[in-house]
Amino acid sequence: MMSKFPDELTCDMAETYGIFDIKRVPVKLLATLAVGLREDSRVKMAKRGARVDDKTLLLAQIVDMLSGTNPKSEQSLTMRCFIRPAEPEQAPQEKHEVFDSPEAFKKRWAELSRN
Repeated sequence: MMSKFPDELTCDMAETYGIFDIKRVPVKLLATLAVGLREDSRVKMAKRGARVDDKTLLLAQIVDMLSGTNPKSEQSLTMRCFIRPAEPEQAPQEKHEVFDSPEAFKKRWAELSRN
């Protein structure tokens, strides 16, 4: 879950357990706590592809059934509960270098100046 949904897991751990730096928590404990999250937690909903909790999904299905909308059509509320909006396209990232010290910067600057 951590590699696929890091933001969702971080938010759930902070909200539920008060853990703000999940990288400091032992992996086994983090896994145990993640399994113990409620079913409508961000990470569990993201894992199953849902954008809403089960109660909202059930209500959407009821509306679709009562209105005669095909639940598999894109116009149905049920499908809107699962289809994530398209991510806006991002501009290509420029290449940046980060240095831990002034000496490392000066060394790299000298290397680039020689070329």
